[in-house]
Amino acid sequence: MTRTLHTLCLTLLLLPLLLHPATAAENITLDLPESVIAEAITAMLPYRVDAHSKSIQGDITVVNISQLAITRQHFSCRLQLAGNNLAFLTEIAGHEIKLKVSSVEINFKANAAVRFDAAKQTLYIKPVVENITSSGDSKNGEIGQALIALLNGREFPVSLQKIDPLIAKAGGKTVTIMTRVTDIQAKKDLLQLTLVPSITSKTDKKHKTK
Repeated sequence: MTRTLHTLCLTLLLLPLLLHPATAAENITLDLPESVIAEAITAMLPYRVDAHSKSIQGDITVVNISQLAITRQHFSCRLQLAGNNLAFLTEIAGHEIKLKVSSVEINFKANAAVRFDAAKQTLYIKPVVENITSSGDSKNGEIGQALIALLNGREFPVSLQKIDPLIAKAGGKTVTIMTRVTDIQAKKDLLQLTLVPSITSKTDKKHKTK
């Protein structure tokens, strides 16, 4: 549904370029409201966290994201994080010790800074965690703190897929509109994408002069 809405909005924004090709060099802005972003995030869940850590191993998953709010260059939300098959790794007298622990669930609020790398076509999200509560089989607060350390202040990349071209046929010509995201800005209640269009056209074979 989100992809369909995205395509519809993009089509409506690009329609004037078909009618007035001279404006093709102008940037296009696409505003995705907070509700659409929240729906897209929910569709991605559960999200397995790729946790590379020398101190903890196990299956770590974001199971729920709620209370999403978008402000200037930041997201804020409440996350529910689950850890299963966890094990702490430590070293004593040159020997690695693995301490197996039980599962744990953590609920916390996070404020995340966002930035976009146009060259890599990647959006980076950097959460800062606060208001932590934990539950589960294990009561050891160190487990929750270790899981939080995997997220807190770390940038997570979200790679953008290439946007499919829009193709229109009119007057014996096929017009192809390619777009590339050049910037993403978090603003109050929305995420704003800036796109640069590239338009090409070719005459259909059956309309070429013999």
